[in-house]
This record gives sequence, structure tokens and C-alpha cells, in this order.
Amino acid sequence: MNEDLITIGKILKPIGLQGEVKVSLLTDFSERFDNLKAVIVQSGRELPYRLQILRVRHGAPFIYLTFVGLVDIDSVERLRGGLIQVPASERIVLPQGSYFQSDLIGMDVCLKDGTCLGKIAEILETGGNDIFVVTAEKGELLIPAIRKFVKEIDLARKKVEIDPVEGLLDL
Repeated sequence: MNEDLITIGKILKPIGLQGEVKVSLLTDFSERFDNLKAVIVQSGRELPYRLQILRVRHGAPFIYLTFVGLVDIDSVERLRGGLIQVPASERIVLPQGSYFQSDLIGMDVCLKDGTCLGKIAEILETGGNDIFVVTAEKGELLIPAIRKFVKEIDLARKKVEIDPVEGLLDL
């Protein structure tokens, strides 16, 4: 499978005896599962599986899936821990000014004067606002992902421009 894939869930474990699996969501859009016909399951131990979805059941904060042809616990046990992926072409279209976290990872973080501080290595979700974890020469920087500090996100140039308050970069 040579296409670009995005991960939207992780199979936690089989549920019951009829081949249903419990899925932890790795997307903010649980409703996207309702229209999926097939997914790719990447288990790490074996080649990826392309599986057709028979049934989707919502049970917040999880999704429960049943796949065509996998009708018992033994047939889905090998999927445990597998990542549920879809082609990048099936991404949800986001509103203007919204971004996928995966698009931001690896982007350069620069000041308004052009000085580059480092790259986004991770994004922490704190409940209030996200925090960009930036790997810099002098260590790790934590930049709140709010408009007060983040002035521009340029996906084409893979660059985030920030204007931090005095002292933020000294921590």
C-alpha cells in the first residue's frame, strides 16, 4: 500500500464473541466512521489489512466496529493494538484557520524577524489550549498555541511565525 495514510483510531480489544472491536478515537470527528466503507488496519506485526466495515456503533468516547468476514473473537484478536487508517485523500475538510496536528509536526517555528527557534516535535492538549513543544538548540520550548502568540501558520512553507511575550522563551 503506497498511498499516504492518516490514522483515525486504535483498536483496543475485541468486545464480546461476535467479532466486534473497541476503538479509541484519534480524531475529533467520530461521525466520520459512519460513512466509511473500508479502512486499513496497520498492526505492526503483519502486513496491513484492508477491511470492509459491516457495522459502526457509537459509545462515547469510543467507537465499536464490526468488519465483514471477521465474525468471532479469534478472527479479530490479531487486530488488537492496530491503527485504523484511511487514505489522506479522505481527510475531513477543516474550516479556515483550523489544522490537523499531523500537518504541524515538523514545522519550523520562527520569530517575526525570521529567526528560527526550532521545530514542532509534539502538540500537548491541555483542555484550555494546545501547547506546541518545540525542539530548539537550547532545549525544549513550550509555546501556547493561541492567536496572541501564534501570528501565522503557513502550511505551504512549513513555517509557524510567533510573537512571544517577553520572558516566554527564557523558561
